Amino acid sequence: MADTVKVLGDGLAACCAAHLLLRRGFPVALQSADRARPSRLLISRQTQHLLSEFFEAPDLFTHAPQIRRRIVLWGEGSLPVELPHHGAVVSEQQLLNNLWKRTVPAGTVIHAGETDTAAWTILSAADPAALSAPLQFGSRVALAGSVVLERNVPQDCCWVESVPEGWLFLLPSGDGLGMLIRTGYAPEKLLDQSQLIAKQIRQLDPSPQPARSFAAFPQILPDLCGPGWLACGAAAMAFDPLCGEGAGHAAREALLASAIIRAAVESLPVDALLAHYRARLMQGFLRHLEVCRSFYTGGGSGPFWTAEAAELQRGILLMQERLREIAAPSRFRLVGDELELLTERIAG
Repeated sequence: MADTVKVLGDGLAACCAAHLLLRRGFPVALQSADRARPSRLLISRQTQHLLSEFFEAPDLFTHAPQIRRRIVLWGEGSLPVELPHHGAVVSEQQLLNNLWKRTVPAGTVIHAGETDTAAWTILSAADPAALSAPLQFGSRVALAGSVVLERNVPQDCCWVESVPEGWLFLLPSGDGLGMLIRTGYAPEKLLDQSQLIAKQIRQLDPSPQPARSFAAFPQILPDLCGPGWLACGAAAMAFDPLCGEGAGHAAREALLASAIIRAAVESLPVDALLAHYRARLMQGFLRHLEVCRSFYTGGGSGPFWTAEAAELQRGILLMQERLREIAAPSRFRLVGDELELLTERIAG
């Protein structure tokens, strides 16, 4: 029997990693970890295809409400622009319930307390006892809550708007309701600055649950992996919700983490595998920082925008420096869900 892999977490990264390993015959020890979840996710078409393929579920998003347009008002003195968009609106908890039902029957699942002999651990939820504090690039805070939409608001459209002290995002969630994310240093004040999104909203926070506050700046662990362990999902990195789809990142990181473990078990060089994993995650995080910088340098000229853009630039320089330290070119490539060792012929 293959070596047991312990998976800490019960979110999307944990589910994907467990499913991919179970499908390949690895016993998986699951250990859940509580965390707050957003009420709704906007899943891109690319991530829909990825998850449908992972879980062999072509109908996974068939009945989900679709977002086909995005209206953007970004930058001082700008006008609203309508852009095409392709995304599905889902409840994260309902999506996870569906995916875990497909995962657990796929192989041998062990409760984490029943084994102390896991050869590898995938950390997809933060474990302060095991992980260093993350590197943080910014100090903006997001406030996410439910709103009642005006009667004439289209349900196939989302809105993004920059305001002098932050930005807002509005996503219809069905039945005349929407999810509003306000991001800045004092997010509760931002709706008063809105020229676009405020017009779509009739009432704030009709739900008995209060709006949820969370850090909205990019974060990454200084150490993403080590002998016998890999961090992925929310444990490895956090993304600005304006510029990064966390679900897609989580699924791709889980795919790579499971492939790394299988390659290590097959006696490929562990140090090189860990260097490959570390570099791939840092490269993805660097791209995210660069996309964020383009938005924050164009969002406004006030203190919020200049300070947050400067933090993003600091992160870009640090990631570039760390990637230069890795130096050696990758010796592997991911084909499907398998890592292949590059030969001289392939490398050339």
